[in-house]
Amino acid sequence: MNFDWHWSKSSTVLLLMILAVPFAQQLHINPDWVSYVENTQTLFLLFCFAFTLLSTLCGGLKGKEKAFWFWASLWWLVLLGRDQNWGRQTFPGYSHTIYHGIAAVLILGLVLMLLWPRLRAGIRYYYHQPFPVWNFLLAAAGFLLADAVERGRWIAQFILFNPVYDDMLEELYECPFMLALFAVSAVLQWRTILQMKRSLKQVKV
Repeated sequence: MNFDWHWSKSSTVLLLMILAVPFAQQLHINPDWVSYVENTQTLFLLFCFAFTLLSTLCGGLKGKEKAFWFWASLWWLVLLGRDQNWGRQTFPGYSHTIYHGIAAVLILGLVLMLLWPRLRAGIRYYYHQPFPVWNFLLAAAGFLLADAVERGRWIAQFILFNPVYDDMLEELYECPFMLALFAVSAVLQWRTILQMKRSLKQVKV
């Protein structure tokens, strides 16, 4: 795998976001406002799904690259489903069978797509492409810190000063996680799109 260790401006912003999260407790905001953060995350994940899908359809991608980004679009949809507890938050009151069915369909779709030869070729192709390491590590950091706050792991004692804000901190740490994940995805996808456009120009010349 080809690692890209370039530190970008987006990496700086993401790092500052992660470092700033614990200080939200000093602002004495209403803990119930966590619902606004959750709703914003839902809209952002919906945007990520639409952006990746439309870029795949309209960016001139073909073959294995197109198959890979269709699969990536489905990943965003799965994250959106998980964020919504498979529909329970937006459409509560239905049978558990329906929510379990939504989860099963989305996750099964991810697995079954691996049977597609073009997708497997796309995964092998991107395995050898430059991978933005720092943004991925920052995404992992945001996820692990959110998980630590949610589950009360030992590191939480150093960042959670007021237990009233446990849900707020968990959701705030998920924000740089999602942003970093999108940054990695967008860089990889648009790098491919631009390379294909350059190749087409060279062929025409």
